[in-house]
Order: sequence, then C-alpha cells, then structure tokens
Amino acid sequence: MKRFVVAAYASLAISACATAPDSSGGNVADPYQGFNRQMFAFNQGVDKYALGPAASAYKTLTPAVARDRVDDFLGNLSGPVIFANDILQAEASRAGTTAARFTINSTIGLLGIWDAAEHFGIDGHSEDFGQTLAVWGVDSGPYLVLPLLGPSTPRDLLGIGVDQALDPLTWVEIDNDADTDLAVRSGLAVIGLLNARAGLDDQIDALNAQPEPYVALRRIWSSQRQAEIANGEIDDDAAYDDLPEFDEFEE
Repeated sequence: MKRFVVAAYASLAISACATAPDSSGGNVADPYQGFNRQMFAFNQGVDKYALGPAASAYKTLTPAVARDRVDDFLGNLSGPVIFANDILQAEASRAGTTAARFTINSTIGLLGIWDAAEHFGIDGHSEDFGQTLAVWGVDSGPYLVLPLLGPSTPRDLLGIGVDQALDPLTWVEIDNDADTDLAVRSGLAVIGLLNARAGLDDQIDALNAQPEPYVALRRIWSSQRQAEIANGEIDDDAAYDDLPEFDEFEE
C-alpha cells in the first residue's frame, strides 16, 4: 500500500540517509542526468511547499505513539507481498519468518497495530519484486528520477506494478462498492505517506546540506537498493565510490 502512492517512494528513498550503504550501489548508470536533475528539483519543491508542511501538521496533531501504531499497521499489510517475493527468491527461511510475523501481528498484535513479533525476537525485513528481478539477474537499467515517484529504475518500476498485483488489498472489495474501495485505499496511502515523511526532517536537512544533493541522493538510494537486494550484506569500504571530490565545489 505504501508503494501505491508514488510520492511515498521518494520520501522513503531519502530516508536511506540513515542507513549503511552497500558497495555495489556506487556506480549507477545515469545517462539521463539532465532530465533527472530537473525532476529532482521539482520533487524538492513539492516536498518543501506541500508534502513537508502537511507532514509537519500531521506530526503536530498526532502523538508519536499513534504514529508508531500506524507504521506497524501499514507494515503488517505489506506481509503478503513480502512473503510472495521471499518465495519467488527461494528464500524459505525468510518466507517462514515473514509468515510467522504476519500471523503473530495479525492476531496477538491486533491486526498489526502492535508489532508483537518483534517482542518475540522475530525481526522483519522488506522484499519487493524489483529485488526479486535483481536476484533473478535482470539488469536494473539506468537511474531515473521521476516526478513525485523520485529515484527508481526501469526494473523497479516494473516491480511496483507486479507488487500491486500480488497485494491482496488490490483485489479485496469493501462493501462491494468501488468508491468505498478507492477511498479506503487512498486514505491508507495518504496516511502512510504522511507518517513516513513526518520522521524524515533530519535526514532531508542532511541531504540538502550536501555540496551536491542530487549526487548524494543518487549514491544513497542506489547503495541502499543494492543493500536490500543483498539482504543487508554490505561492504563499507567501497560505499562512497560514486561521490565526487567535494573540494571541487568549494570556492
């Protein structure tokens, strides 16, 4: 559901500022850099004048404990998609973990409002069809920055569509009314977007403080993406290969 709203993807990508990068993400192909930079500037404007202020208002009105419950609930909704991609990647152990988490959180955790599985020592992970394609050996294609969608690649764009098809919520009908279905799905997506963006002020400020925010985000996103594909197996030594020599930006 969080992937249903394209702006959420950009926000979550920026959140990778706080995550250790992977070595193989440093040298992403960027042949459309002129277009990408324009879209990056557009997305920054949307965040500055629309998404950021809306998230700040949401944060002011919503206590932290409530935002945590929203995060747990929406995270639990992604369980079936994660499980499907675990299976497609032949990761039986991880699939078992995902199934256990979904079962525990949907019952003891009151439909996922509380991450009970974590309290039992069963930690979660994320998987999506873009990662599955990478495991299958499909090339990512060039780096793209799209309006509202943010950082992506052709492989990940295809993955978003397949994940939507795999998501049971795509097919569940509520009261046999299409308008109600749309309202519920849209509401969940907007809440998920605001909830994700509400905690990213420090990361976004750190990104914008970089001499080249565009280059920094490209490195951060691609490195984090490779770390996800490798299930967190990272090599910090080569993590910053894509960064320019920042001295060249100094007057």
